[in-house]
Amino acid sequence: MIHPKEVFSLQFPKLDKQSLTEGIVIPKMVKVRQSFPSHNLTDPIGRLKEQLQSLDKNTIENLAGKRIGITAGSRGLPHYKELMKVLCDQLKAWKAQPFVFPAMGSHAGATAEGQKAHLAQFGINEDYLGVPVLSTMDVVTVGTLDDGFPIYCDKNAYEADGIILFNKIKPHTHFKYSHESGLLKMICIGCGKHKGASAFHGRGYDSFGPNLERVAKAFLNKVNVVFSVAMVQSPSDDIAALEVIPTEKFFERDAALQTLAKEEMPRLKLPHIDVLIVDEIGKEISGTGMDPNITGRTERFSQEEAFRSLAPEIERIVILDITEASHGNGSGCGMADIVSYRFVNKMDFASVYTNCITAKSFRMALLPLYGNSDKDAIEMAMAHSFLTEPNKAKVVRIKNTLKLEEIECSTSCLEDIEGRSDMAVVSDPFTWSFNDEDNLW
Repeated sequence: MIHPKEVFSLQFPKLDKQSLTEGIVIPKMVKVRQSFPSHNLTDPIGRLKEQLQSLDKNTIENLAGKRIGITAGSRGLPHYKELMKVLCDQLKAWKAQPFVFPAMGSHAGATAEGQKAHLAQFGINEDYLGVPVLSTMDVVTVGTLDDGFPIYCDKNAYEADGIILFNKIKPHTHFKYSHESGLLKMICIGCGKHKGASAFHGRGYDSFGPNLERVAKAFLNKVNVVFSVAMVQSPSDDIAALEVIPTEKFFERDAALQTLAKEEMPRLKLPHIDVLIVDEIGKEISGTGMDPNITGRTERFSQEEAFRSLAPEIERIVILDITEASHGNGSGCGMADIVSYRFVNKMDFASVYTNCITAKSFRMALLPLYGNSDKDAIEMAMAHSFLTEPNKAKVVRIKNTLKLEEIECSTSCLEDIEGRSDMAVVSDPFTWSFNDEDNLW
């Protein structure tokens, strides 16, 4: 699928720097399974149906004949389209007239066409859902706070009879608070679109949490939020919790599910990693491409200690690719040390700059060193990982920061894995196969 916006990419040259990696030998690897407590719902679809039927009778009866907008965010979610279809079908069964709208700030190039196309990649489209998907960047100013801060709402959603907030709840990538990424953020930035995101991020991250509460409270006084559907993702990339939340319990349940989401975060369990290789970063994985709650790398100097305490000591990070769903938006690459040749030539700078300027996250857009290939990037990281014997580097490879159940570790990591009940080696040692261009794929 071609992303419907102008793309600005560059063609980078390959550089002659072989002497920088001379003598480096990439180690043998083993597959390792990390085990996390399993809290997956056995039937998330059935859970949603059950929760919807438990709504107050008056809430259900009042939906008849009403146009109801449902938020659809940019983040990936297990069973995303199936859960959204259950919600749409149930609303139609209750005689409502639902539609879905992209609830995003600067994502997908901050264009109506781009955001609709972004949802379509998840199967969120009119043909599958059987309801309209109405995408606009136009907003209505629904009010202001006492200090003059504006509160925005997507024009289509504001003109409807009510809104249902549909979102997953997860730890934020820039700050810590009782409310982070979840229902409140879906109001403030999702419903506020690009204009709301720009205004909100302009206040800075130090006051982000309290401002979420202030804006959400004012929004709920102006806009009819019928109820909310909140999910928490599990470490095994499934659904750990799903709740349909009446508006009177909105703040209470968002905070409780945020606490659960922090408990459900996957982790890299090794104490020290010399080189972490991340196959892909992307906007559907994390707002910062790769999650600082996993890597410990954040652009905010004032918050570095809080995030580093969640992760192993990691000396060097290498990124190899950008997910297809991100359409070249490599935001977050600035938190890496080295990227691949594939990565730099795929990056759409217009999309990255729009996203990072809106979020006031300039460091996320900084381009690291790049290797001439995957192999070159990995060897560069090993050669300059602060070791006197770089060929003994503890190397770990992950798919992305969401998928951490099965990882690859160099044999030098075995001493840290031996005897652990939460990590198991599940393969014999092997060497990576590089293609004719010295890439892993």
